[in-house]
Amino acid sequence: MRIHRMTTLGGVVAMLLTTLTPLTSLAPAASAATAPPAANAACPADTGQATCLLRAATGGDRPLPNGAAATGGGPLTAKDLQEAYRLPADWLGGGQTVAIVSPYDNVAAEDELAEYRKVNGMPPCDADFPCFRKVNQRGGDTPPAPSPAWSLHGTIGLELAAAACPNCRLLLVQADDESLASMAAAVDQAAAQGATAVVPMWGVAEHEGQGAQAAHFDHARAAVVAPSGMGFNSGGRQTVPAAYPSVIAVGGTQLHRDPATARGWNESVWRDTASGCSMYELRPAWQPRGACGTRRTVADVSAVASADTPVQVYSSRLGGWGTAAGTPVAAAFIAGVYGLAGTDPAIPAGKRLYAASRYLNDITAGSNGACGGGGICTAVRGYDGPSGMGTPNGTGAF
Repeated sequence: MRIHRMTTLGGVVAMLLTTLTPLTSLAPAASAATAPPAANAACPADTGQATCLLRAATGGDRPLPNGAAATGGGPLTAKDLQEAYRLPADWLGGGQTVAIVSPYDNVAAEDELAEYRKVNGMPPCDADFPCFRKVNQRGGDTPPAPSPAWSLHGTIGLELAAAACPNCRLLLVQADDESLASMAAAVDQAAAQGATAVVPMWGVAEHEGQGAQAAHFDHARAAVVAPSGMGFNSGGRQTVPAAYPSVIAVGGTQLHRDPATARGWNESVWRDTASGCSMYELRPAWQPRGACGTRRTVADVSAVASADTPVQVYSSRLGGWGTAAGTPVAAAFIAGVYGLAGTDPAIPAGKRLYAASRYLNDITAGSNGACGGGGICTAVRGYDGPSGMGTPNGTGAF
């Protein structure tokens, strides 16, 4: 026995979160001397005004043995992320569950996660350490219909959560479809299954009547986190569930090694991340009043999501090792950080986050739009819209 260290919504367009380089074009892996392979939109047909947020590219190199951190400028491995964000991933997270919510069935999710864990030096999910399960939105074993176009969402969510918390148990809750109602049911199911943190890997544009689903994203014992979206002000609409006051909205940064800094890493706002004011949701009490007045401001916290500094993932959809970017990447990673922290949920996740900013890296460079230098779209000292309160510097804020 192995001993483990304790370680279509009526009138509403679903916002699809897949961008994928054509699988017939296997681009070379990024290195210190080459830019990451470009990602081209490959959303399912007839998506209307859908916004594609999750980006992926084929052709990533196999990580170093046993998950060792890379020294060059290639895609970020699990060890890179643990080092950059000072996560005690080897020791914490035992007994915690992180739930990934994704639409449709991902047939290969377990095998893909197993390969990612093996190469990154993580314990396998087996009889001794049963760290992977998948259920449908009702908690049953019968999966919804499979969808190759959506399969990356579950895979990347699982792998990024594992990168932050190798000792957490991972639960994949597969919604019937990409509607907000199905997402809400799947999030409820994840909370009912005892998840410490829950991350839906997609969202929908804000719309009248969105408040009818808000309660499904408010769970006292589970931190619900969600990708912030793409672009400053997002055409005047944020995305839900990220805009709900009970949800931790996760923005994206650009992250690379920089020996000239005390941290050893350089991090700035990713130009394509989202920020702005909700059209309908009120500002939670724990968020500072700013340019949005009484309205909710997106985002709350952030992590790497840039297509210029992508993370490394494994997916049969990509033909093996590839790269991923987009705010769903950051959101899944942050969900893993919540699992790693395993904090007593007596204090709401948002309140803990804002009260413990000393345990975050304050992002003070970069912007995602033009707003006269204001913090709604530009990184400033303290809170700003694109990066929120900052990025993880250990688990103290979570």
